[in-house]
Amino acid sequence: MVRTGPSRAFRTRDAHRRWLTLHFLLFLAGMVGAFFANRNLTPDIFWVQWVALAWGLLLAAHGAWFARDTLATMGGGGRRD
Repeated sequence: MVRTGPSRAFRTRDAHRRWLTLHFLLFLAGMVGAFFANRNLTPDIFWVQWVALAWGLLLAAHGAWFARDTLATMGGGGRRD
């Protein structure tokens, strides 16, 4: 069988990579926005670290999901004796 395009596993990994990249860029933009909002609206109370912690945990969970699904599509699937 001759393959004319990327495999389904490759397309799955590529789609996950794109979503993870978008999530990371939104995280960066959101953190910059939250930092400036914190400094301008409530400079006496520093709360942006809680936003960073919550969003960072979500980003880490997304990264773990990406890693698990990426490894699952890389083949092998069985035991190596």
